[in-house]
Amino acid sequence: MGVALPCCFLAVAAPAQTVSTAPVIGAIRVVERKNVFDLSQPGEDWWIFRIANKIHFTTLEPVVRREVLLSPGAPFDELKVLESERNLRAAGSFRWAEIQPRPRPDGRVDLEVRTQDSWTTNPRFAIGTEGGERYYRYGIEESNLLGRNKSIAFFHSANGEKTRDDLRYTDPRLAGTRLRLSALLASTDHGDSAGADLARPFFSLETPYAYGLGWTRFNDEDILYQGGEEATKFRDYSRTAMLGAAARLPWTDDLTQRAEAGWLYQRSRFTPAPDSVHTTLPANRELSGPTLGYSLILPRYVKETYLDRMERVEDYNLGHELNFLGGLAAQKLSSDRDRLFFNLTDQQGLGLGPGRFALAQAGMAGRVAGGTWENALFFANLDAFFKSERPLLNTWVAHLEAATVRRMDRENQVVLGGDTGLRGYKNNAFTGARSVLANVENRFFFPGEYLHLVRFGGAVFFDSGAVADESGGLSLARFKSDVGAGLRLSSTRSRSGGVLRVDLAYALDRGPGPSRWVVSIRSGQAFDIFNSATRRFRRPPTSRLGQITPPDFPNP
Repeated sequence: MGVALPCCFLAVAAPAQTVSTAPVIGAIRVVERKNVFDLSQPGEDWWIFRIANKIHFTTLEPVVRREVLLSPGAPFDELKVLESERNLRAAGSFRWAEIQPRPRPDGRVDLEVRTQDSWTTNPRFAIGTEGGERYYRYGIEESNLLGRNKSIAFFHSANGEKTRDDLRYTDPRLAGTRLRLSALLASTDHGDSAGADLARPFFSLETPYAYGLGWTRFNDEDILYQGGEEATKFRDYSRTAMLGAAARLPWTDDLTQRAEAGWLYQRSRFTPAPDSVHTTLPANRELSGPTLGYSLILPRYVKETYLDRMERVEDYNLGHELNFLGGLAAQKLSSDRDRLFFNLTDQQGLGLGPGRFALAQAGMAGRVAGGTWENALFFANLDAFFKSERPLLNTWVAHLEAATVRRMDRENQVVLGGDTGLRGYKNNAFTGARSVLANVENRFFFPGEYLHLVRFGGAVFFDSGAVADESGGLSLARFKSDVGAGLRLSSTRSRSGGVLRVDLAYALDRGPGPSRWVVSIRSGQAFDIFNSATRRFRRPPTSRLGQITPPDFPNP
C-alpha cells in the first residue's frame, strides 16, 4: 500500500509483508582482536614492537560488539554486515576490520568479527612548508583511551605568524549510550574558541530517529588577502547554537529518507583589528529561527584502497545522496532582519569498474533577504578515480570544481593558492568571488612495508585554476597553472592511514612571490575531493544528525 508524503518529499511504497527466507543469525563472536603488531608475523616479533603492544590498550570486546548492527535471532542481512564494517572503520581505532558469515549445520549463520588496532597514542610533531608559508605543530593525542574508543588531544600549532593551542575530547558512546559528545577549547594569539556538540546520530540507515544540540563560540582575528599578501584584518566575535530532531521516513532496502526540524541561532560581530588601517568591516548579523531539513540516501557503497589514503579501506557511496537544511530567520524571533537561509547538496556516483569510479556533486548555500541574494554560493565538483596495477600500483585522480558567489559577505573570500590546490603559487595568491580549479594527479605506490611501519609512494601532477571578482569573467588569461612531482609517506600503524607529502611544483605562469619553484611539506592531499577553493568559505550549517563521525570543529 502506498504511503502519501508531503509534496516536498519523494513518495516511496511501503514494503510488502513477506516472510523472510534469510537464515537466522546464531551467534556473533569477536574471534580476533589483534594488537597493533602481530607478533606471529615474521619481522613483527621485535622487542620494540612487543613493548608497543604492551603499552597499547587493545580495543575492548564490548566496544567492537556494539558497532555490529545485527543480533542473535535476527535474519541475516548482508547490507547490515557491510554497514557494521563501515561503522567499525569510522570509529578510527582499527587498522582493518571485517565481519565474516559462517554457515552452521542447523541452517543458522554465525558472524565472526576480526579487527586489528592501529597505534592511537601519538606524540604529534610536524614541521613543514606550503605555498611559501611555514608551519609547525606539536602535541599529543590518544584516540582510543583505555581501549574504549574515546579520544583526547592537545596541540600547539603555528601557521605563518598565527599560533594556536587546542584541547579536544570526543566520546562516541557517552556513558555506554548512543549519545556522542564532542568538545573543543582553543586559544590563539588574538582570541579563543570553544564548542560542544551532543547528539544521538543516525548510526545506521535504519535508525528510526536522531536528535542533538551544539554550540560554538569564536573570537579571533580574520585576515583577507590580495595577491598573497594581507589586505585587511579585523576581529570576529561569532556565536552559533543549533538543536534539532529527525526521523526516518518510510523506506525500502534501496532508499533511506529522513526529515528534520530544529532551531538555529547565529550572531556575528566585527570590530577593527588594533593594527589594521582602512578596514572596511563586514556587516554585523544575527539570525534566529526554525529549521527544516530533508535527506535522501541511496546506498551503493564500494570499498577501495590507495585512493585518498594508503592501505586503509575507504568507503565511497556511488548512490544518490541529497541533503537540505533551511529555515526562516525573522525579526520577531530576534533576527536583525527577515531572511531565508538554506544549504543544499546533491551528489551522485558512477561505477566504471573495479577501482574506477566518478563522483559528481552540486549545491547551493546562502541567504535571501527582501528578494535579494546574500552570500549565496553555487558550486559543482567532479572527481574521477582510475586505479591500475601497471607498471606498479597507481591511481589517477582527476578533479574539477567551479564556484561562484552572489553578494558575498565581506569576511569571505574564494581562494586559490599553495594550500588550496595550486601548488606552484603562494598561499592565498588569488582571491575573489568566482573560481575554477582543475587537478590531475597520478599517485603511485611502491610495494612493501618498510620496517613494518611505513609505506612509500610518489605523485606527478598538473594544477590549473582561475579566480575572478563577482563582476569579472573567468577568461583563459586568468588561468594559472603548475606542474610538479613529489614523494608520499604513510604510517601503516597510524590511526588515519593518511599521507605526508613532499611536493616540488613549478609555476608555468607568473604569480605573487619571488620564485616559480615552490616546495610543500604537509600532511594530507593537496586538494579536497569537494570544494577546495571554498574550503574556508562560511555558509549556513548542515545537519549533524546524519554523521557517525564527530562534527568538524576548526582544525589547528
